[in-house]
Amino acid sequence: MVHLFPTGQGNVIGNPIEPVIKLTANPRTVRTMREHVDFDCSGILRREMNFDQAGDGLIDITMRTCNGRLTAAEALGHREFVLAKLYRSA
Repeated sequence: MVHLFPTGQGNVIGNPIEPVIKLTANPRTVRTMREHVDFDCSGILRREMNFDQAGDGLIDITMRTCNGRLTAAEALGHREFVLAKLYRSA
């Protein structure tokens, strides 16, 4: 089991129960938080990557993670746990 977590602003959260694969299409997040991002699909916005390529890349990284690849959060030792917000966030 893995958790696919799309993040726009960046998030360093991990999970002690399941691997969290963080993906983003936000070029700024990739630039400032590269070490926390597992899959960069910002090429879609720059027209350097199409949706099929992004999907194939996401499937590939998911399969590699299921087969033992450490996620960025795991490699960095992040084991936090966060409950979902039940109210509107800013």
